[in-house]
Amino acid sequence: MGGNIKVETCPQCGAPVKVSANKCEYCESEFLVTSLAYLDKFDETGINKYINHYKNLLKENPDDGELNCAIGICYLNLRLYDLAIKYFAKAIEHLPGYGDVYYYYALALLKGRRPKVLPLTEIRKIEEYLNAAIQIDNTKSKYYYLWALIKYDFYIKNGLKVNKPTFEELISQAKSYTYEEAEIEKMLQHCPVNDQDLINLVRR
Repeated sequence: MGGNIKVETCPQCGAPVKVSANKCEYCESEFLVTSLAYLDKFDETGINKYINHYKNLLKENPDDGELNCAIGICYLNLRLYDLAIKYFAKAIEHLPGYGDVYYYYALALLKGRRPKVLPLTEIRKIEEYLNAAIQIDNTKSKYYYLWALIKYDFYIKNGLKVNKPTFEELISQAKSYTYEEAEIEKMLQHCPVNDQDLINLVRR
């Protein structure tokens, strides 16, 4: 957790928290949500427990980047995209060197829509955040895969010129890094594309 955050009870089971612990010794839930894939363990009730817990902590620490990112991920998982965007924007202000927050922000900006149907202005904004994520941490395959999906579905499918990095370059780079299967599946849920061959390529 952030240095100024004091967690006294587990967000999920309410058990008391030991000093400096990162997860509950009783239910083994993490105190801080850091990925969409982690939330596969929880139903909507469990995710809302996290959201309510983080809201209470944010009352005393509204500028904590980790908390804003965590609640943003929860809202993204629930497809409450506008709320997710709000918290990711806040998180970026206070976690400018954390690649995942830029990636999740870009994913939230899609709002569950197919890239092909978005206006160019929105696509360019999404690409800016993906590029920032890669500049910060160039070892996450999911960053490259999401950008590759957008390049293919928006530019190639709409018959537009593809500037560098190209779709092929992004796929090649993605294959160079660790494949996070659960994260990729989450990405595909929030970035729908209508091309099974493309989906199979991303799924490896």
